[in-house]
Amino acid sequence: MLRNIQCMLIALCIMFVCPMLSQDNLATRDASIKNGISKPTTLATHPFGMLFFTLPHNFKMRSNTVFDLDFQISSGNIWGQPIEVFVPTDESDRERMRSVIFYSRSQQFRPQDGPHEVYTFQYDGVVKDIRFSATMPLNQQSELKIGVRSFILTKGKFPFSGITGDQFIEFFHSNIAGGEDPFGRRVRGMDQARISYTDRQGNGFEISAGSFVLSGLESSYYFYPNWFQDQHVQINLGGHIGANLSSYNSSLDVGISLAAVKNFTPNKRSQFLTGLGLNFLRKKMVDFNNNHADLGTSSYFGSFEGHLEYSRPTRSGGHHSIGLNYRIQTPYNKKSEEDYYVPFSAERIARWHEAGRHLYKFPSYWSLIYSFTKKTEFSVYLQQDMLVNNAPDIQTGIRLRVPFIK
Repeated sequence: MLRNIQCMLIALCIMFVCPMLSQDNLATRDASIKNGISKPTTLATHPFGMLFFTLPHNFKMRSNTVFDLDFQISSGNIWGQPIEVFVPTDESDRERMRSVIFYSRSQQFRPQDGPHEVYTFQYDGVVKDIRFSATMPLNQQSELKIGVRSFILTKGKFPFSGITGDQFIEFFHSNIAGGEDPFGRRVRGMDQARISYTDRQGNGFEISAGSFVLSGLESSYYFYPNWFQDQHVQINLGGHIGANLSSYNSSLDVGISLAAVKNFTPNKRSQFLTGLGLNFLRKKMVDFNNNHADLGTSSYFGSFEGHLEYSRPTRSGGHHSIGLNYRIQTPYNKKSEEDYYVPFSAERIARWHEAGRHLYKFPSYWSLIYSFTKKTEFSVYLQQDMLVNNAPDIQTGIRLRVPFIK
């Protein structure tokens, strides 16, 4: 069934995009459509983040002058062993746990020792993140972007997953770096897929191999003021609304964003650009179902991105671009609990605690991006997290952007 869904998506993409490329109204006669930094959506395929509107950053220099369509698919390997996490509610227990390193706290605190909250979490598989979006200019300084996001949880077997599959990752660990089975994949079993979570109120969900999830719809309004053009700096301000539509989360997220792009070589054919961005999100501003799992106890999320890009034109009017992107985000759970939460696993295989531990960390990762821009834009990227979060362990993606003119 999974292969049929993937083949159907690829076929639809070919059927939808290829005819458009041949239409007379497509910007096939235009010069390069490159606009600032060429950046696909590089959001991590975290099991929580996939289910609500995690904000991307926008590093364009100006509003679109034409309507365009984006299609993107990303592939990220997620791995977190089954874990139970106790959160003491008595201050004396919390103070006692603060003096114990997190992976030894289960030897000092038992459920019968005092009042507590508890949640469980595990994830395994390769997430295929699939996104469609359309961007339309409203005037010379503003635009509206509307998109749909979805994903499929797969077992990550070849040929549908290459370097993001379990087999390649453990081959890399065994033969190049990391050591033999550092995360316990081989012990617990490779090429499996499952996401399971139960929150502190007993609400939970399970996503199994082959599940297709329509996560939601999202809209973004961007305004590009001309405040610092003499310094070759362009900023944009954004307002964002995301409607989560899945059976795991039906709610409304809202956010705001600020980004700036600096051109360090404005008078040269080759361009060196840098971008900085800040986003702020209120998760579940409106909650349509109180019985859904909480997806972490943090209601407010902030993120920062820094981006460097070198772009070189071709003789035919296109651009080759290489970019390096860094992103860091606030934790999914409240940071204050990190000092006293108690992770527990009876088996304690390798890095058994990661699924719980990294809900309290600031997720961060680097992405290496290549783009070719001319009459359309094609981008590929490779992403690696910096905290050994394994959500995802490694991620790749491709994007095609197709512009139109009247």
